[in-house]
Amino acid sequence: MELQNNYDVGIYCRLSRDDNNGHLESMSIVNQRQVLTDYVAEKGWKLKECYVDDGFTGTNFDRPNFKRMIKDAELGKINCIITKDLSRLGRNYVQAGYYTDEFFVEHNIRFIAINDGIDTIKEDNDIAAFHHVLNEIYPKQVSKKVRQVKRKSAEQGKFMGSQAPYGYMKSPEDKHILIIDEEAAVIVRRLFNEFASGDSARLIADRLNSQNIDSPRFYHYRKMGRVNPLSEQKNVWGSATVLQLLRNQAYIGNMIQGKRQVVSFKTKKMRTVSPENWIVVENTHEPIIERELWDRVHSLMDAKSRVVKTKKDDLGLFAGILQCADCNSPLAFTRKQLKNRERKFYRCSRYNNNGSKACSTHLIEEETLCEFVLNDIRQYAKLAKSDKEKVANRLFAAKQKTQKSETKVLRAQIGEIENRLAVIAGTLKNLYIDKCSGTIPENVFADLMNDFTNEQTQLQEQLPKLQSELASVQETTDEISEWIDLISSYTNLKTLTRSIVMELIDKITVSERNEVNGKIEQTIDIEYRFIGNLLQAKKEDIA
Repeated sequence: MELQNNYDVGIYCRLSRDDNNGHLESMSIVNQRQVLTDYVAEKGWKLKECYVDDGFTGTNFDRPNFKRMIKDAELGKINCIITKDLSRLGRNYVQAGYYTDEFFVEHNIRFIAINDGIDTIKEDNDIAAFHHVLNEIYPKQVSKKVRQVKRKSAEQGKFMGSQAPYGYMKSPEDKHILIIDEEAAVIVRRLFNEFASGDSARLIADRLNSQNIDSPRFYHYRKMGRVNPLSEQKNVWGSATVLQLLRNQAYIGNMIQGKRQVVSFKTKKMRTVSPENWIVVENTHEPIIERELWDRVHSLMDAKSRVVKTKKDDLGLFAGILQCADCNSPLAFTRKQLKNRERKFYRCSRYNNNGSKACSTHLIEEETLCEFVLNDIRQYAKLAKSDKEKVANRLFAAKQKTQKSETKVLRAQIGEIENRLAVIAGTLKNLYIDKCSGTIPENVFADLMNDFTNEQTQLQEQLPKLQSELASVQETTDEISEWIDLISSYTNLKTLTRSIVMELIDKITVSERNEVNGKIEQTIDIEYRFIGNLLQAKKEDIA
């Protein structure tokens, strides 16, 4: 580069929170500008422009005033660029190296980094490459430490997101704690209850739109008193939004974080993390919905994912809860238009897809099934209404019988853990005595204490989970009472609707039709909510 006495200079100042580190006054924009203007004045050069990017990271070059400076250099408005040091130019060694080694040379731009002694007019600038590498290491280390702190906080159950899930808000006392936003929580409860009653996500979304209820994104900005930056988008609910909310474990009090992570500290691009690597912490905040409703909704979602829709894109009355008795596949709903009527029926989906070698039809008409289920519900309703106590006692006895083996296993596991904890407590006491008496060396004592305390911690974490599971197995009174009250209200039921089916029934198993003594027989097994099929074929014993 040809040496000259006069230059049209552009000085460049940059500062980000990482660069400033919160306390280095010498790195401030004011300080940089003063040092650079004094340098230009001392040299007797002409200061054409000062370019400042305040609050922009040096890990990339997507900075407005840097781009303006490069444009001016290309147009010939400036022929010398000066920064306080190389890190002000940038902290990405590949891109920073491109500008110092190629761009500035090709465009006859003299570049000076005062504190690092870099001047492209000189021949001995090899040290610049090392500066570029070291300048990149700093933000890389900072980024790593920040990620580690955030992950540790997330693993402790602290909310680390910028925006609380719909239905929650950040606590004014602690931004890492979620509290219920009742206005939006009402909608969340509604979504779960309507889906549990058999409504599709599309129907729920249409209903919310017809009532002009703000979608989550628009609600968020309205609550903040700000205009949605994506206001060109329509304020509408979609089925995908409804399903996304229904899958969010935040509503049962669990904190799920770490679903996405940045590709590199040099870019803001994100990538999806596989579910097994998510950070899941249970019971971190107050739930909006009960676990029983969550389980029911997700059971229905799993069932609906296997439902085969008709050409009219509607669901059958029993779609999603019918199961083949032989292969456990769902029964697919089908409708056919005949001359005089429309025929609705269900067939094994495995048979539909793979033919008779896979399974048989297990065909059943919707009208026949509807009549059978109606009669079954009415019969239970009459029994429950006439003598609730007798029905309840029968259900208690039946359910306790099924729980007996499960309870036995859980109690055995709890007993083993309690015994082991007692042994560990005694061992730790003896170890301490041996240490004090000098029987065992300090290093052996430390290793044994570490092993036993780690085992003790694991067992103490496992014990309450098993105790909670045992308690849930034994809690039958409320569920049975709820079912009896629910079924009693359907004594005079005349028409079966999908919402009633979804409210009362968990599953219906249908066998193949067989001819016995010239008659067609088919077994239909109904599993009701809360009680399963405990009363199946035993109504006569109760009556």
